[in-house]
Amino acid sequence: MLHWICSLLISIEAIEVIFTKLNNSIDLFIMRMYRIAALVSAVLAVIVAGCSPQIENHGNMLDIKALASIKLGRTRQSEVFDLLGSPSSYANFGKNSWYYIGQRTERQAFYKPETIERQIVCVNFESNGLVKSVKVLDLNDSKKIISLQHETPTAGQSITLLKQLIGNIGRFTPR
Repeated sequence: MLHWICSLLISIEAIEVIFTKLNNSIDLFIMRMYRIAALVSAVLAVIVAGCSPQIENHGNMLDIKALASIKLGRTRQSEVFDLLGSPSSYANFGKNSWYYIGQRTERQAFYKPETIERQIVCVNFESNGLVKSVKVLDLNDSKKIISLQHETPTAGQSITLLKQLIGNIGRFTPR
C-alpha cells in the first residue's frame, strides 16, 4: 500500500510539473500574442494616420467677422490694415486697391492636392483713404484655365549631342 501511495504522490508531482510547464508555455504564448497584437495595432495606426487628409492654408484666409466690421466710406486704410493685416498684393498702379488672397488645400496621402476653399478679397479705397468698396470672391467665381501643350518652333537645326561633340573638334584656339 505504501508503494502505491508513493507512486501516486510521484504521479501527482509529475502532473503538477507538467501543468506548471504547460501553464508557463501558455503564458509565453499569450504574451507573444499580445506583442503581435500590439505590433499589428501600431502598424494599422500608422497606416490610418498616413491616409488621413492633410489640410494646408496658403495666404490670407480672412475672418468674415473682420470683413463685416469694415464700413464703406467710414473705415480708414490704417484701420483696414489693423483689422486684416498686410495685403497679399496691391494694385498695379497706385495703392488704392488691396488684395487678400488665400486658399485651403486638402491632400490625401500621395495624391495631388485639391483646392477646397479659395478666398480673394479686394478692398478699394478712395483718394482720401476711406474704403470705397469690398468685394469677396470664392472658389465658385474662379475659372479653369487650360494651358496648351504646343511648342514654339525655333530657327536653326536640331543638333544631337554626338554632332555637337564632333563639330567642336578642331575649333579650339590656342592662346
